[in-house]
Amino acid sequence: MYFKKLLITSFLFCAAHIMLNAQTETINTIVIEQNQEAELAYNNGIQLLNAQQYGQAIQQFELAIRYNPQFLKAYINLGAAKTYTNDLDGAISAYNYVLGVDSTIAQVWYSRAMVYFSKNDFMSCLRDVTKAILLQYETAEAYYYQGVCMFFIKDYKGAVSAYTNAIQLNPRYAYAYNDRGSARRMMGDIDRAVGDYEQALRLNPEMANTYDNLGSVLLKSGDIEGAIRNFDLAIKWKPDFYGAYNNRGEAKYLQGKYKEAFADFKKALEINPKYAFAYNNIGIMYAKMKRYNEAVEMYTRAIQIDPAFGLAYYNRGAAQEMLRKFDETCQDMIQARKHGVDVSAALTSGCN
Repeated sequence: MYFKKLLITSFLFCAAHIMLNAQTETINTIVIEQNQEAELAYNNGIQLLNAQQYGQAIQQFELAIRYNPQFLKAYINLGAAKTYTNDLDGAISAYNYVLGVDSTIAQVWYSRAMVYFSKNDFMSCLRDVTKAILLQYETAEAYYYQGVCMFFIKDYKGAVSAYTNAIQLNPRYAYAYNDRGSARRMMGDIDRAVGDYEQALRLNPEMANTYDNLGSVLLKSGDIEGAIRNFDLAIKWKPDFYGAYNNRGEAKYLQGKYKEAFADFKKALEINPKYAFAYNNIGIMYAKMKRYNEAVEMYTRAIQIDPAFGLAYYNRGAAQEMLRKFDETCQDMIQARKHGVDVSAALTSGCN
């Protein structure tokens, strides 16, 4: 039975760098309305919200709503407070009420979009942030998050367009340059991806994720020394950046510096013991040393963490074959193909 060369994997692509520091919109004007009890509770809630006493703010906004069930500003700020306490379903419920009464409030569409983003519901996030933009909420941040949501649903062309809109509104938006670079990279537009990463770093030279992204692109293009320089800078600015240690380990492996590569993979696991990619790569190091039982153990650890890790199945199967465990090899190759690895049919033709 013939197997392809063992594959060394790395988490080459760092997901778009997302900053959610101000994703909730609060309308914190002190208001005077006819219902004095509702006004008092609402104003107290605003003060507590500004003081970051979110639990007490929620109580006051709910009290205001009991006094005045149509008090939309209380619902809006209740949604904000619930977002800050991570009661995301409660936040959505509050925003749903507001939009059911008045669907033209762009800020509420945007706020609900950010809640959906926090829930990893990217389709709903995209729908809401796009609606906010259509209602003239055309901020750089709105276009940025439109791009982020498009990125996560793999609409990379749309993401590039959205990030470009964000950059046009804010030419110093370093995160938008970084993420546009990532979208361009996914489209195979490597030269412009590199340009975007470099521009992001000119604007903010402390962006560890961007150094890692740039290093990964350079590594794939064969510039190993350039890749290592960027991984070094990623680690400099973020010493616990386990992904950058893993990626630098791959670069060291490709240089034939196996001891240094092994040290980087181990460091990645020291920082994050549940990092499946590093277990897989340590397995490859053991396989190279013909320590196949230890390699199988490492691949198994990777699979236990990520049961859909196709390359770990493939590599474990290759190690199992070296141990003459052909039944186990067959099962691993079947799992590898199931999870997206291009395994030749000839490799599994004799498997049950």
